Amino acid sequence: MIIRERRREGKKEIGRKAFLKCVFAVISLSLIALFIRPVLSEYYASISEIKEVSLLQASRITHEDARYHYFLGYLYYSPRNKSGIEKAIDRYLLSLKRNPTDARAWVAVARAYRDSGMWEHAEHAMRKAVYMNKNSPSLMWESGVFFLLEDKAAEATKSLQRYIRMVPDDQENVYSLFYSMKVEPLYIVENLIPRDYAFYKRYFNFLIAHKLLDESREVWKRMAFFNPERSTYLGYCNFVIETGEMTEARTLWDDFVGKFGIGVTGKPFVIWNGDFEMPVEDGGFDWRVGKADGVKVFIDKDIRRTGYTSLSANFDGKHNPGVYLAEQIVPVESGKGYKVIGYIKTENVTTKNGIFLDVTGYRCDPFIKRTDSVTGTNLWKDMEVEFTVPGNCKVIKIGIGREKSEKFDSKISGDVWIDSISMIPTKI
Repeated sequence: MIIRERRREGKKEIGRKAFLKCVFAVISLSLIALFIRPVLSEYYASISEIKEVSLLQASRITHEDARYHYFLGYLYYSPRNKSGIEKAIDRYLLSLKRNPTDARAWVAVARAYRDSGMWEHAEHAMRKAVYMNKNSPSLMWESGVFFLLEDKAAEATKSLQRYIRMVPDDQENVYSLFYSMKVEPLYIVENLIPRDYAFYKRYFNFLIAHKLLDESREVWKRMAFFNPERSTYLGYCNFVIETGEMTEARTLWDDFVGKFGIGVTGKPFVIWNGDFEMPVEDGGFDWRVGKADGVKVFIDKDIRRTGYTSLSANFDGKHNPGVYLAEQIVPVESGKGYKVIGYIKTENVTTKNGIFLDVTGYRCDPFIKRTDSVTGTNLWKDMEVEFTVPGNCKVIKIGIGREKSEKFDSKISGDVWIDSISMIPTKI
């Protein structure tokens, strides 16, 4: 009896062990399958030349992996034909069903919908892409272009404003894009440009570079709140002068003079800073100093005719420059006569091409009046130019310069001082 009982217990034990072996075998096979399937999928999908059959095999083995459906969509989309785009959309949607947070797949299906003419679906997909990844500069750029091409300026602006905040060095491309799509300039200022001086200034410089005067006026008004720095003020004045809007330029110059305390505002002038007593601004209606190899132009406090300073230049004797040491733009009255008077001192100025004073028309029919050139060594000597302004001319340019020599002995050396330049009206 006891023996039979022990035999039954032994058989039960053998059965339990056999069952456990089966369970372990099933678990082992499941684990092997769990780990081997992704490996097999990667094998098929990583073949050097990606083919449809390889990606299909990978997507069947690990059908839950969104990547292989996305890659299939990309493969189908590449030829850009109708049937391929339809298949691509199906695969992209399968990919998004498995991973709905993949911004890349949302962008891809948006492109496919767009190319198939399904605009509403395309816009929805692009909005989803933006929602999923607002921190991607490339996505902000693509979505901005996408909505701008669809004439959805408001949505394009949101994306592209984020883009220029993330990539401020690429602002000019965004502004060019808006202008190429003929978006209203006022809309750009009010909606695209962040309320920050650095962005206003960058856009302002873009407008100046493209000679867009009307557009620049509105930006300048907004920038005034931030108190633009000296160089920006002067640069804008230079720009307005170049456009020929002299009344506006004079207003800007008076604002500049008053703001930075460099002279008396509202006072009529013919030549500005003719005694070189104030710092030379190198722009606006002040002197613009020239540059050339072999010549150094500077303000001299030791040698002067009157006051405290003069304009001086040193030529090193190793070069043959054609250069204006200084020029100034001066508003005048058409048809009226004027005389420009200046004083020059020289020391050992060589070559036959010395220093002259001349007057030329600015943004009008060309005319030129010039003194003889001064060479050698001279005490303070006057230079005079008398002229009548042509009928179509409202601005002239006064210059002190040296013309390049064509002679063998052409390299100029010596020192020059200029002082007390003025202009007076004369009778016609």
